[in-house]
Amino acid sequence: MSNDPKVVGDILKDKKMTASYMDYCKRRYCLNEFMFTQNKGNPESLWARYMDQKKGKEPVNITSKTYNAAKVLAEKGDFKSGDWKKIIETGKKEVVLMLNKDVMGFTGSDEYKKYVAENRMGDPKKAAKLLGITDVKKLKDVMVSIAVGDKKTGEKLWKDLMKKEKIIQDFKTIMGNLKKAGLA
Repeated sequence: MSNDPKVVGDILKDKKMTASYMDYCKRRYCLNEFMFTQNKGNPESLWARYMDQKKGKEPVNITSKTYNAAKVLAEKGDFKSGDWKKIIETGKKEVVLMLNKDVMGFTGSDEYKKYVAENRMGDPKKAAKLLGITDVKKLKDVMVSIAVGDKKTGEKLWKDLMKKEKIIQDFKTIMGNLKKAGLA
């Protein structure tokens, strides 16, 4: 898609995409990296949580030059130094550059596909009304499965929904009706 994100900054422009990206980062064990770039905490808390490579709660990948500059100040207990601003800025830039290298991984992920499906498919409430279905959540799950290309799961979910809602139309017919209405 032409409007796929190219860098992390593109992702941040959309709150729902950012949430999907965070799910992706969590699965890829790099959520700490992303959270560091967004954290506006003070130097002492950023050092203790992200920048201290030995004792940090969630250490991030920064260059040894940036780490050593931070370490010198931290060892002195000088968290008021004006140098912290530049050190933290540099560290965040380094992490963003690294994250940017994996944006294509995100756009190929299940998290991104689900985001696209949920934000570019029709409105499940309208579809439910059109079809006379009361369980909007289950219908949404069917629609998301179809939108991300998982027809097998979509059909299985539809069969469950058919039983629950006592629907007689089969999956193909219902999807055809949704497409005609611009909802699938």
